[in-house]
Amino acid sequence: MLGTTALLRRTVALLFVTAAAALAAGAPTAAHAQPAGKATALKATELEPTPDPSLSFNDMANAMGLFSKYGLTYEPGPKLGGGGPARVQAVVTGNTEVATSDIISAMGGIYSGAKIKILMVMTPYGDEEVLGLNKYKTLKDALGQSWGVASLGGAQRFNAQMTVEGMGFKSDAFRWTAISGADAPRLEALDTGRTQLASLSHLGVMLAEAKGFTKQVHVLVQHTSKYTPPVPRLVVVASTDWLKSHQDVATRYVEMMLDANRQWQNNADSWVAAAGKIYQAAGLNDQQLHQAWQEFRDGGYFSINGGINYAATQKIMDLFFKLRGEGSNQYLSKPADMYDTGPLKAALDKMGVVKSGTDLPDVPDWYGSKSAAAK
Repeated sequence: MLGTTALLRRTVALLFVTAAAALAAGAPTAAHAQPAGKATALKATELEPTPDPSLSFNDMANAMGLFSKYGLTYEPGPKLGGGGPARVQAVVTGNTEVATSDIISAMGGIYSGAKIKILMVMTPYGDEEVLGLNKYKTLKDALGQSWGVASLGGAQRFNAQMTVEGMGFKSDAFRWTAISGADAPRLEALDTGRTQLASLSHLGVMLAEAKGFTKQVHVLVQHTSKYTPPVPRLVVVASTDWLKSHQDVATRYVEMMLDANRQWQNNADSWVAAAGKIYQAAGLNDQQLHQAWQEFRDGGYFSINGGINYAATQKIMDLFFKLRGEGSNQYLSKPADMYDTGPLKAALDKMGVVKSGTDLPDVPDWYGSKSAAAK
């Protein structure tokens, strides 16, 4: 499946090695720094140590020159394994000032008493693709089979369960199997027969197709977001202690990320050009990157209003407590407990709220400023 096992393993290694090389060769550590004394250094940590355009929001913004535009200098934080929980820990211990994590890791940290807050949601929808062996023509054909997700307690499993429920199945209709890491290990799990289904990012599917490793598997669900409510997925976290004295920096950072996401939403070339800079060794051409951008955009991936939606957060909180067999506590009892909306409100007051129809996934239901100009 997907060629030979040995060949796929070489590709798995290549995805990581070439991505790391792209970061070293293709992405500067600071973009167009302003004169000394003008720019504020900000240490920001990505969700994955290797550059992935769909996850490396800071590297992408840096490649666009946006840190300099907002009076900031990008200092890459530590390159960590361990996914979201390790990023939360880096924020708590002061090893980074802001970090991209997943909402479940952030929620778990807050529930346990960690003094952190979410500044914005980078992906208002947890949109992914579901791949399965060719013998399964539909998702219904694969009921009861093993499904590879990044972890059993993380956001990817939550998103997958919401997807199957949205398609009319029970959340326990599949055997959820933890395959840690990014897309490549879950592709290998399909190849070796460890799982019969797997959740992958749009970019991961694009890479697999481009390298010819999808001969024995096919896409069963192209957009999970079509079957779920808006689900806050990837988030930016910071410590409450840091935020007390850095509201201005936090506001400029949030404004910068809104600027980047709005460009990505409206202009494919802005995403493709930045992706090409940080991902140049991955082997995807501009046409393939444009196709990946289209999938992300169609899935409501870009955070054009900051992604914070209390109603959507409540849904994922309910599932969080249900799976853990627990209830609210003094640290986490309502969605507002998770967020510091001060920087995002200041940014939206200045930039306005994007309104483009009832199908817009990124609706800030907490925001009621009359001074925000509708666009």
